[in-house]
Amino acid sequence: MSVELTFSKASGFGPGAMIMTMDGELPVEWLESGDRLITRDHGAQPILAIKRSRGIGPDGLPLLPPLHLRPRENAATEGLQEPLRLSPHHQVLVSSPHVALNLGKHEAMAEIGALSRRIAPRPDPNAPAISYHHIIMEHHELILTCGIWAETTGLETAAMLSVPPEIRRASKVFAEDAKAPRMCLNRVESKMIRDLLDPEETLLHLLAA
Repeated sequence: MSVELTFSKASGFGPGAMIMTMDGELPVEWLESGDRLITRDHGAQPILAIKRSRGIGPDGLPLLPPLHLRPRENAATEGLQEPLRLSPHHQVLVSSPHVALNLGKHEAMAEIGALSRRIAPRPDPNAPAISYHHIIMEHHELILTCGIWAETTGLETAAMLSVPPEIRRASKVFAEDAKAPRMCLNRVESKMIRDLLDPEETLLHLLAA
């Protein structure tokens, strides 16, 4: 009898992600509580806590390999500037005429794994061990990483994390009525937007710079 493996649904930034801070871009591994990140909606805001998962997600399940995004010459002139690894469940900001035309919003958020044409993440033999960084701020924010906008930790992943009570009180992310900074596309909507790309366009053309 075959056994279907179940993987963690945690979002997170993979190894080497460059995050824009008040001191310029820094590797996510260097970040700590108190560092101020550049957010899309609220200017510079401090990290309240940063948690890290290695091998196993905060829900006790194995982590999925990250999706590895690489800049391409035929992508948008502004956007991804250097390689970026993200959990397949990590949401990124999508800005495309297709979103406005079909969903009535100028911008939306979608899981990077749902936007990708890959059925499953491709293992990267040169990548470090699977690890993800979970950044908790006062609000669920969009921050600049490697030239695109990606989410900080939202309610679904935050609820899995072990954090002190004072952080839970300080961050609105843990509230039952916590909201994402933009409308979130489901997997069907994400696939529809992806499939509307012109043949010469790539996933990178959807990512907001």
